Amino acid sequence: MKKVTLFICAAVFTSGIAFSQQKSSKKSKTVAKKVEAPAAVKEAFGQKAEFSGTTDAVWTKTAGGNWVAAFNKENVKTSAEYNAEGAWIATRSEYQAGALPETVLGTLKNKYPSAVVKEGWKIERADVAAYYKVNIDDNGTAKTVLLNDAGTIVD
Repeated sequence: MKKVTLFICAAVFTSGIAFSQQKSSKKSKTVAKKVEAPAAVKEAFGQKAEFSGTTDAVWTKTAGGNWVAAFNKENVKTSAEYNAEGAWIATRSEYQAGALPETVLGTLKNKYPSAVVKEGWKIERADVAAYYKVNIDDNGTAKTVLLNDAGTIVD
């Protein structure tokens, strides 16, 4: 009988230890620390004509050491990327389905008449001409289409 009682006590004790090590279901809120870009980056951002008057930019630093300013420009989510010395690298503007330029939407309607536009981005980089990257659903098939400013499909 002593062995059975000892066995039961050991089982209760070890199960208590196992349950006490479970993670708490309460999640703590992690607040991101506000990051300030270097003066050279901020100055370069302020001098670019298309970003003039932007006051709501939130800066983050990428793993590669570049700086990204996220802001809204004419109700379009936009991010501008700069290197640590303040040289502009790229700008990405996120468009909702119906907010893409008419040249882009017209080409998509002609080429993919039954397609539904999901989302699109205008991507401007220093090393290539600006282009639009648009995700569509064409009869159940997800596709990504690249178009230039004139609305011509590019590869």
